[in-house]
Amino acid sequence: MPEELLAALDEAIARTNQTLTPRDAMVIRAPVETIGFQETPAGEDATPRATSIRDRIPWVELFLAAQFLWGVAMFVPGAQQYRGYVRALPYIASLGLLVLYVPLSVRGTRPRGLALLLGSLALLVLNLLQPTTPWSAGIAQCVFQLSIAAPMFWAYKSVRSPERLNRILILVFLMNFASAGLGVLQVYFPDQFMPPQFNLNLAEGYLATLTYVGQGGRLVVRPPGLTDQPGGAALAGALTVLLGLGLSLDVKSEFRRISLLGASAIGLAVIYLTQVRSALLMVIGGVALLSIIAFRQGRIAAGAWISVSGGTLVVAAFLWASSVGGASVEQRFLNIRDQGVLETYQENRGHYITNTVGELLDQYPLGAGVGRWGMMNTYFGDPSDFRSPPFYVEPQITGWLLDGGIPMWLLYGGAIVFSLLACWRMTRSLDIGIAKLALVVLPMQVFVAGLGMAGPIFNTQMGILFWMMTSALHGAERGNRVEGEAAPIFAARSSKNSEEEGAPAESV
Repeated sequence: MPEELLAALDEAIARTNQTLTPRDAMVIRAPVETIGFQETPAGEDATPRATSIRDRIPWVELFLAAQFLWGVAMFVPGAQQYRGYVRALPYIASLGLLVLYVPLSVRGTRPRGLALLLGSLALLVLNLLQPTTPWSAGIAQCVFQLSIAAPMFWAYKSVRSPERLNRILILVFLMNFASAGLGVLQVYFPDQFMPPQFNLNLAEGYLATLTYVGQGGRLVVRPPGLTDQPGGAALAGALTVLLGLGLSLDVKSEFRRISLLGASAIGLAVIYLTQVRSALLMVIGGVALLSIIAFRQGRIAAGAWISVSGGTLVVAAFLWASSVGGASVEQRFLNIRDQGVLETYQENRGHYITNTVGELLDQYPLGAGVGRWGMMNTYFGDPSDFRSPPFYVEPQITGWLLDGGIPMWLLYGGAIVFSLLACWRMTRSLDIGIAKLALVVLPMQVFVAGLGMAGPIFNTQMGILFWMMTSALHGAERGNRVEGEAAPIFAARSSKNSEEEGAPAESV
C-alpha cells in the first residue's frame, strides 16, 4: 500500500509538471562526457543555463554544512541564548529540501526500506490518538521524526551520479575531521579552543561527570569539537576514521593516503579522549567490516591494508591519548579487555534493554503514546499532566516501543535492515564505481545503526545522516544505470541523424 501511494503521488506530480519538464528530457540523456562540449549554434549563448532552482544552488552541500558546522555559531560569545534556533537549523534544512524535491519525479525504483519508513511515520501519526499522548509533544515528535527521515525521500532525487556522491563523502569527511582536530586542540589548549559556554541545559552535576583528571593532574573536559556538548567530538572522530580509511583505498597519491591515515589517527585519538567506549567499539567493528568487504570484492591488497593500518592506528592512537589523558583513559578502555564487551555493555546499558523487553513490552505492546520521551517532551510536554508522565530512554528500541509498540519495531527496524541489505548488495555491484562507494558507505551505516543499542541515535542528526547516505547511494546507482541505458539510445539517434545528412556515423 505505501508503495502504491508513492507511485500514484509521483505520477500525479509528473503530470502536473509535464509542461515544465519535457518527457524526452526524462528519458533520453546524453552521455556524461558529451555534456558541455556540444556545438552551440551561432548567436546563442554557450554558457549552460540551469533550468531549476534545484540546479542553480548546491543544496545538498549546504544541507551537510548545516548538519556538521552548526556548532561554529556556538563559539560566538553570547550565542547560547539563541541555541534553540541554531540546533533547529539542521532539522529545518532537512524538511526544506523535502519540500524542494517533492515535485521532482525521477526514473527508476525507490530506495529499499522507503515504504517501511513511510509506514512508521504513518503509525506515529496514528498513535497520536492514544489517550496518553500529550498532544503538543506528540505533534512535535511527529514533525521531528519526519525531519530525520526526510532525506530518505529526497536524497535519491538530488544525488544522481557516483561522482556527486564521492564529492559528498569527501565533504562529510573534511567537516568531521575539522571537528575531531579541534577536539584534540581543545585538550591541549582549552583556553584558546573551548567554546565560551557549554550547553546551558546541562545540569552542573552532569557536567562534572564529563570531566576527568589527565596526565599531570590537570582537569580535562571531554572535548566537544564543533559542538557545545562535552564529548561531542566522539562522533566526528568516528566518522573521520571510517571515511578516512575507506577513502584511502582508492587514492593514487601516497601523500594523500598518508594524510588520510593521519586524519584517522586524530579521529581515533579524540574518541579515546572523549572516553566514549560505544563509539570506539563500533568504529573497530566498522573497520573490520571495511576489510571484510574489500576481501569479498576480491581486493586482497586493500583488505590487508585496512586490517593492518586499522589495527595499528587503534593501538597508536591509544598510546597517544593515554599520554595526555593519563590513567583515566587507560582504565576506561582497558576495562573492556578485562571485563569483556558483553559484560561491559550489560553493566552500563544492558539493564535498559532488560527493562524494555520485560516490563515496558508487557505494559505497552502498542505504544504508550507519542511524545512521552526525549527532547520533544522536554520542550513541549506538560510536567503537570499526571496521565502522561515522561519516560527516560537510553537504547533506541525503548523509544520506538513507547512511540508505536511492536509495529514500530517492525516498521522502523525493518526499514533499517532493508537499507543495510541493499547497501551490502551494492558492494558486489557490477558497476565498480558503485561497489567502491558502497564499501565506504556501509561501515558508516552499520556504525550509526549499532549506536542505537547505546542511545536514541535515530533521534539525532546521525539518523539524518543514515537516511541521507542510504538514499544518496541508491540515487547514484540508479542515476548511473539510467545514464548507461540512455547512452545507446542517444548514440543510435545521433547515428540516424548523421546518416540522414549523408555523413558517416563514425564522424559524429
